[in-house]
Amino acid sequence: MVEFALVSMLMLVFVLGVMDFGFLFAGRVSAYEATRVAVRYAAVHPTAWSASTMPGGNTIEGNLILTSVPAKVPNDDAHLKITYLVPGVGAAVLCGTWSAVGAGSFVPQAGYTQATCVVSGRVVRIQATYLYSFITPFLKSAFGNLTINTDASALVE
Repeated sequence: MVEFALVSMLMLVFVLGVMDFGFLFAGRVSAYEATRVAVRYAAVHPTAWSASTMPGGNTIEGNLILTSVPAKVPNDDAHLKITYLVPGVGAAVLCGTWSAVGAGSFVPQAGYTQATCVVSGRVVRIQATYLYSFITPFLKSAFGNLTINTDASALVE
C-alpha cells in the first residue's frame, strides 16, 4: 500500500506534465494559425485596426486574439506589431506601422502617408508574441510564462 502511494504520486505528476506539454504544443499550433488568420484578414481589410484591450472579431487584432486560445497575446505594441512594407527588388522597404499607443494610430515612415502606404500591392506583416502559462503548479513555478513568437505576411488586396 505504501509503494502504491509513492508510485501513484509520481505517476500523477508525470501524467499531468505530459498533458501540460501537450496543451503547450496545442497553444503553439494555435498561435501560428491565429497569426496566419489575422494577416489574411489584414490583407483584405488593411485598416481594420483597434487599440481596445478586447477588440472585436471585425478587427485585425480581434482575429488574432480570438483564434489564439489557449495562448494569449495582449493588444499592445510590445506584443503585437503590424507593419506595412513596399515590396521590390531585394529587401522590402518599411512604409509604416500601426501603433496601439493611446487611441491607436498609423505611424508612417518619412515620405509616406497612410493613403500611399496602406494600398493594394503592399505587404502587411504581423509579428505577435504570445504568452503561455502552464496549468500545473509544478511546471508553472519551474518555467513561469513562456513566450511564443510568430510572424506572417501577405499582400494587401
